[in-house]
Amino acid sequence: MRMLVLFTVVVAAAAQNDKPKPHREQFRVIYEWQTIDFEWETPEDRETYLNETKYIPQNVLISGINYYEDKLFLTLPRMLTGVPATLATIPTNQNDTTAPKLKPFPSWSDNKVGDCAALQFVQNIEIDRYGVMWILDNGRIGTLTHRPDPKCPPSIVLIDLKSDKYEMERIPLPLDIINPNTTYLNDLVVDNRDGDYAYITDNSAVDPGIIVFRRSDKKIWKLRDSKSMSSTTEAAIFRINGTTVNLPVNIDGIALGPQFLTEDNQVDRTVYYCPLASIHLYAINASILRNESLAEAGDGSLRPYVVDLGMKASQTDGMKMDSTGTLFYGLITNSTIAEWNSTAADFSVGQRTIARDPNYIQWVDRFTFDDRGNIYVVINRLFNFVKNQVSTSDVNYRILRSTTGLKSYVHGEDLIPPSGHHDAAATQTVAASLILLAIAHILV
Repeated sequence: MRMLVLFTVVVAAAAQNDKPKPHREQFRVIYEWQTIDFEWETPEDRETYLNETKYIPQNVLISGINYYEDKLFLTLPRMLTGVPATLATIPTNQNDTTAPKLKPFPSWSDNKVGDCAALQFVQNIEIDRYGVMWILDNGRIGTLTHRPDPKCPPSIVLIDLKSDKYEMERIPLPLDIINPNTTYLNDLVVDNRDGDYAYITDNSAVDPGIIVFRRSDKKIWKLRDSKSMSSTTEAAIFRINGTTVNLPVNIDGIALGPQFLTEDNQVDRTVYYCPLASIHLYAINASILRNESLAEAGDGSLRPYVVDLGMKASQTDGMKMDSTGTLFYGLITNSTIAEWNSTAADFSVGQRTIARDPNYIQWVDRFTFDDRGNIYVVINRLFNFVKNQVSTSDVNYRILRSTTGLKSYVHGEDLIPPSGHHDAAATQTVAASLILLAIAHILV
C-alpha cells in the first residue's frame, strides 16, 4: 500500500501539469474579536448569564469553522465554564462591524448545557456536498478544568441545512468502542461515497486513533497506530511570541485527498493526518480505514499501510485539502500558513509558505472554503487560552481570508471505475490488505 499511495501522487501530478494556476491573493483580516459576544434573545438574558457565570467572555474560544450559503459556522468548545453556546453562525460578508456577535445554532435551546438532546461540546464540524452538517459532540465539558464533566454520551450529530427546520439526528457512539471519560472527538473529514463515511480523529490521551463512521447503517469502528498517532516528546513544547506551553496532544489534524483509480481500477482516496505534538505528516488510503477487520486486529494492524510523508518546519493543528489536492495547514511556532500541492511534488520538497506574520498569525487552527474561491482560517492564540492568560484588552481571535479560486475537497471530482471492475477490485483490495497484514505479523 505504501507504493500505491506514492504511485497515485505521480500519476495525478502528470494530469495536473497542464492546468492553469488559480489566481492567489494575500490573507486579509475580515473579522477580529477581543472577546466573543452573542445575539441574546433579550438584554436581560445576557445580564443573567453573566451574573450566574454561565457566560464568562474570556472563556469563549473560537476553534472550528465551516461555510454554507453565505454563513460561517463557528465552533466554541466548552473547555472551560461560562460558554453559553458551543456552535454559532456569523455572516460571511462584513457589515458595519469587524467583531460581529455570534448567533447560536440551531438555537439557544439546542445549546443548553446538560440537555442530552442539545449540543454540549463541539470541537469541529464538516458540511458535505449535499448540505448535511456533520457535528462532533464530545458530550464532556470542562476539559481544561480539574473536573471534566461527561454530561452526555459522545455523539455524531447530523443536520440537513437544506431544511429550514434544522432538526438534529443524534448518533451516540457505542461505549464498547468509545470511552466517554477519555475520548476527544477532534476533527473529521467526510467522504460522500458508498453510503457516506466520516473519518474522525480521536486525540484521547490514553487511546488515540481514527474513528470511522458509516452513515448508511450507522456502523462505527476505531483504528489505532501508536507510532503515527501519538505525540512525541520533542514536539510537545510550543514557543510562540515569548510564551511557552507544553501540549503533548495526540492525533489531531486530518484531511482528505481527491479520488483516484488504483492499479486494480478501484476508486480510492488518501487520508492525511498528524498528531498536534509532531512535525511529521502521515498518509493512509481510505480503503484501509474502511476495513473493519483491521480495527478488530488492534493497535499495529495499520502499521504496514501508513506512509510517513516527511517532516514539517513546525507543529500543525488543523488542515484542509481543496478540490484539486492542495493541502493548506499551519506551522504554529513559525506563525506561518503553508500549502502543499499533493499532485505535483513529494511532501519533502513541495511545501510552500504562503503567509507569515508573528502578530496576526498566532496559532492557526481550522480552515474552510466558500463557493466563490475563497479560503478562511481561524487564528485563536490557543497557547494563551490553555494557560489562562487571555487578556480581554487584546485581539485574541481573528478570521483571515484569501482567494485561491478553488473549493473544498468535498466538491472534488467523482471518478467512475471501468465497467465491470468495481466489485472485483474492491474484493481484491480487501483480500490483499488481509494478506499483507498476515505477512506483517509473521515478520514481526
